[in-house]
Amino acid sequence: MTHTPAPTSTYWVDLIATDVRIIQGKYRTRILEAGRPDAPALLLLHGTGGHLENYARNIAPLAEHFRVIAMDFLWHGRSQTEGYDPEVIPALVDQITDVLDVLGIGQAHLAGQSMGGWVAMQFALQQPARVRRLVLTTTMGYAPDTGAIPGYTEPDWAANLPSSLEVLRTPSFDNVKTRMARILANPARLTDEAVLVRQALYRQPALAAVQAEFITEYLAGSTIRQHIVTDALARRITQPTLVYWGDKNRTPPALGQHIARQVQHGRFHCAADTGHWAQFESADEYNAVVTAFLLEEQAATPQGAQEMSISEQFVGRWNLVAWEQRYDDGRLQKPMGEHPRGFIRYTADGEMVVMISREDRRRFEKGGQWDAPDDEKAYAYNTMLSYAGRFSVEGDTVTHHVDMSLFPNWEGGVQKRKFELKPDGTLELTARLEAGTPEARTAALVWRRA
Repeated sequence: MTHTPAPTSTYWVDLIATDVRIIQGKYRTRILEAGRPDAPALLLLHGTGGHLENYARNIAPLAEHFRVIAMDFLWHGRSQTEGYDPEVIPALVDQITDVLDVLGIGQAHLAGQSMGGWVAMQFALQQPARVRRLVLTTTMGYAPDTGAIPGYTEPDWAANLPSSLEVLRTPSFDNVKTRMARILANPARLTDEAVLVRQALYRQPALAAVQAEFITEYLAGSTIRQHIVTDALARRITQPTLVYWGDKNRTPPALGQHIARQVQHGRFHCAADTGHWAQFESADEYNAVVTAFLLEEQAATPQGAQEMSISEQFVGRWNLVAWEQRYDDGRLQKPMGEHPRGFIRYTADGEMVVMISREDRRRFEKGGQWDAPDDEKAYAYNTMLSYAGRFSVEGDTVTHHVDMSLFPNWEGGVQKRKFELKPDGTLELTARLEAGTPEARTAALVWRRA
């Protein structure tokens, strides 16, 4: 009796139990959902020119542990083609917010490949309270400091533009296959199905037209580059981050290793004999490594315990109760008097603002806002503290990333505060100031939720 081997499974055999649909919020987005709705959410973000099927080999294995949401970015796949914005990244970051809001998801793990990693980093910077962990797979959109990686030179991405545009003008099977094969270490691993799915999408006239605009800006434009992630920005990423690389990726593993060192809690994994499309080419390895990394968070939470989210701890307005500075030599100072006024507000999308003043702050008596005497302006400055920006939480520390401040020297820097949520409902923030000097002191501010 002759045995006929079973045929190799295809995308939609593996994904038969998933839910694929178009959702409409601020944007029209095609998504695929898989896994239990009560499991931790995991958002999969594809690279430029791609679509949610880029993760076809990963969705089912990851859905055994997570609520997986794969999506088509704007101007990709079957998401909306209208409304193209040459800045690209802000709109894609906003689209993630839109998808999470429509699905009622407060926080999620983000896994982004290539351009998807770029967008994931920017989302984590702008909305840290909504990101649990990050997976950056052969990420794009990163510019290390000059000389930070010996011998590193960014590839000439613009050289790919003519062939990328030709695929969109003439999306034949062979053209699409040639375009996709260059992102694998071994082109023989590229399946006909992967090519056929991409070809079917590129044959849509509206998508091909907007992709031509998109790829021109992405590979050779300057507008998008204002959103490049630098070393300074990466150091503000507080979420545990896995940087997943392929040893034959066009940008070398040294860049991935560097990114993992820059973020506050990074680690690096490099898959052998793997190119840019690492989640596809080393799918089994990717699924195992990513699953283990993301499950660490759940293992750290005692069974049966309810994890308190960052939003639950911080989001909202807190009114100032007291501000004291205790010097190591025994002195006690109250910078804004016995009964200071003020508030701090944290928002669900990671923004924060602080306003503090003396209770008895005097009005100007001479002149107006700009032409008052210098002594009155100085008094106004000395009786007011204000700054705003973004915040992130790690362990027992909340970090204020300062964008604007009455004291200009704080702008662009961070203010770290130890926090304690007390049984009486107050929030105490403390900081050590000028340690090792005669002015060494501990500042303590007590806030009560409004």
